[in-house]
Amino acid sequence: MKRNRLVLTLVSLTSGVGLGFLIAFLFFPSNQTEMNTSPQSTGGIPLSEKTQVSESQEPAPNSLAMVIELKSPIERRVGLYQLVNNKSAEQITEFIKQTFDVENVPSSYFVQRLLFSELARIDPAKSLELVWETERIRWGPLLDVVAMQWSLFAPDGALRAFSELDEPWKSRALTAVFQYQDSLDLVELKNFTQSLNITEEFVKWTYEEQLAAVIDEPRKAFSLAIEADTSYFHRHQMLKQITRRWVEREGTADISSMLSLVYDMFADTRFLWSSVVSEIAAPNPELAWKQLSSMPLEIQKLFAADVFDEWVELDPSAAIEAVRTQEYVDAMASEMYSHLLTWVRAVSDRFLEYIELVPEDYKMTAIEIAVEHLAKSLPPNEIIDMLGQLRLRGLNTQEATHSFVRVWSTKDPFAAVEWASKNMDQGPGDGQWMLRTALEKLVLSDPERAMEFALKQPEERRLEDLVIYKLMGQGELDKGLSFLPQIRETSGYPFIYDGVGYQLILAGRIEEALALADDLEESEKPQFYFALARPWLRFELESLLEHLPKLPTEETRTTVINAVLREQNGYPYLTANELEYVRSLKPVEAN
Repeated sequence: MKRNRLVLTLVSLTSGVGLGFLIAFLFFPSNQTEMNTSPQSTGGIPLSEKTQVSESQEPAPNSLAMVIELKSPIERRVGLYQLVNNKSAEQITEFIKQTFDVENVPSSYFVQRLLFSELARIDPAKSLELVWETERIRWGPLLDVVAMQWSLFAPDGALRAFSELDEPWKSRALTAVFQYQDSLDLVELKNFTQSLNITEEFVKWTYEEQLAAVIDEPRKAFSLAIEADTSYFHRHQMLKQITRRWVEREGTADISSMLSLVYDMFADTRFLWSSVVSEIAAPNPELAWKQLSSMPLEIQKLFAADVFDEWVELDPSAAIEAVRTQEYVDAMASEMYSHLLTWVRAVSDRFLEYIELVPEDYKMTAIEIAVEHLAKSLPPNEIIDMLGQLRLRGLNTQEATHSFVRVWSTKDPFAAVEWASKNMDQGPGDGQWMLRTALEKLVLSDPERAMEFALKQPEERRLEDLVIYKLMGQGELDKGLSFLPQIRETSGYPFIYDGVGYQLILAGRIEEALALADDLEESEKPQFYFALARPWLRFELESLLEHLPKLPTEETRTTVINAVLREQNGYPYLTANELEYVRSLKPVEAN
């Protein structure tokens, strides 16, 4: 465990108000004015300077305002020491609150941190409470001050208090306690964190400590991160930290050797290597791509997407030129969709001028990606105009138009439905799936309007069936049943009853499912009962066995039994006794 021996010596030798300020001398640089700087940074005061100030004939300041106005950082420290000497927690709290009203004075923040350090020694809980009353930008650094001071005197209380915080403050404060406390050994810390349900933070810290010892040895460091029994997110953080240090130390002159090591260590893991490759490529992705291109094909296939993603961020034109050759397309076809997805999103606002750079076989895919991406943010008329311009160039936009309508229908389903119905020729095939996609969204938001629209469409489209099926599938059974009398008796008409019956059986509404037959012609009923038998057997077997003898006619009973026996041949739903019972209900002349 990491120790700060000098601080511990001071703790053992010093008491009273001076302790907080001695710790402050060690940890708070005198010229510190940055809001986001951690109090762990070092910066002491030479003894000669402190002696000189202490022997000064200047009168001691009697207010916080006087301390803040002192020009010298050393004078401010000593003046503050004199001001808070023998003061209570309540009085120091009042001093801290006074700093809230001081604006645009850099030294006020420095004074504020020293006051928090002293209050944390006397009343850490109050100092933690006051952290959240400061400016938002100061929460992190001041929390560090409180956590460090609290951990030196009462780490158990600090851990208990910080375990109740929300993230990211919880992890930040707990890590400071783990680092600076010295009264609990690792076993005690582990047991204590388990009791507070903060084991995850403790484990994360222990791995960070281990990582610090091997971070300059990439193979050992990567091995530690890969095998770490911690969260997937934390392992990625460790891997990024290792890689950044590696690149800083060795540069990017020999990226291929770096990638070879990564391949050796990560090839059997699932995507852990992605963040590592991205960090290696980030400083010079074009160079990384060139070196990767000379490596074995299996390594290229593994790492190409991550290097390409980094390159696209800097130079999308050069990146797409590198992958548009036929040689590359033939060798790396499996990676092309990933490349296009990244590239298209990077150039989507200039897509019309870039589309010609896309390999011919992938233009339709690129158009679909671009349209779906842009449709989420641009007005529909702009997407329609873009699709029109692409068609004028002779490009196939049918799949892209379907994607556009799908996105549009999540925002304005009725407008999407009306447009799709008038532009069926622009969708794939006969445009039916494009229209049905939009209508399904309208069903969910306004079923009455959806049914009204469906009934105005040509009968052969059977869109009213879609409205009812969608409602039934969403569990809106009563709403779906209420629309059933409105359907038109055209080709395919009876089969909607099969689907409605299926959903009613699933819901356990057996009597209502059987009652659907009353609306059918006698010639249509056998098909209905035959279709009903399958879900009835699979999901409501007890009900089926109970109802079989009660079915209205022998013909109906025979139809259902024949369907049951057919299903039984494919899967043994019935036991031997149940099967014998079913067969016994079949009329003799039908056997």
